[in-house]
Amino acid sequence: MKISANCKINLHLKITGRRPDGYHDIETIFQEIALADELVIEAAPDGVLDFSAAGVEITGCDENICQKAARLLNEAAGTSHGCRIRLFKNIPLGAGLGGGSADAAAVLKGLNEIWGLQLSYQELEKIAVKLGADVPFFIRGGAAAAAGIGEMLTPMRPLLRNGWLAIVNPGLHVHTGNAYKNIKYDLTNYKTGRIFATVLENDLAVEELDTLLENDFEGYVFTVHPEVGRIKQALSRAGASFSRMSGSGSTVFGYFQDRNQAEVALEQFAGSWFKRVVEV
Repeated sequence: MKISANCKINLHLKITGRRPDGYHDIETIFQEIALADELVIEAAPDGVLDFSAAGVEITGCDENICQKAARLLNEAAGTSHGCRIRLFKNIPLGAGLGGGSADAAAVLKGLNEIWGLQLSYQELEKIAVKLGADVPFFIRGGAAAAAGIGEMLTPMRPLLRNGWLAIVNPGLHVHTGNAYKNIKYDLTNYKTGRIFATVLENDLAVEELDTLLENDFEGYVFTVHPEVGRIKQALSRAGASFSRMSGSGSTVFGYFQDRNQAEVALEQFAGSWFKRVVEV
């Protein structure tokens, strides 16, 4: 089975509190985009969980999240099925695009079919959250408002559509844990759920979204890595009507209604950087 694992962008990301378990409550808006890793998944003898990867190098882990997904799915189903997973990695690591989470969700959905488990989306989402806060989103994909640690999902129509995204990653890996420890957020005038109500109940223009939505991580990341902030400014100067850093960084995207304008905007950035134009 061949599967494309599309990644996501965060259009909005607000920290709404710290939980007793050390995690943070957030409000975020996810939108799936057509930028993907590719997987080939097939059945194998019971007990075999074989994984290999090519493309962008994966480092720093003994067990890849794809292997973890297969193992947890077996545990949840009370089975010992085997599989072979081949991953071709296109999405940069630690980029704020959720590439690893998308891969894990693709494995859960693919093996659910291959192994004949017939688990519902709701059941897969319960397994997915054990792999990461944003993995449940990728079970259904599309667009969603998310609360809690990111697992409480309200499906919605995509807010950015009928246009093009210029996506830039300068090759910097922002450690999400460090970002959470260092960001400063002010909830004095923030009403929980207000942003969600506004975007769910109104058909807002992109320019209105630009004044309404925010990313709490930008202040910290732009201070530590000023070049990321300069990317956002450069995309805005090039004509992007909405530009944000995705997640905890370091990927920045800008929305353009014209494809040529998006492509021209990318020409100003270093050739060694990850740069893509994606239709939405």
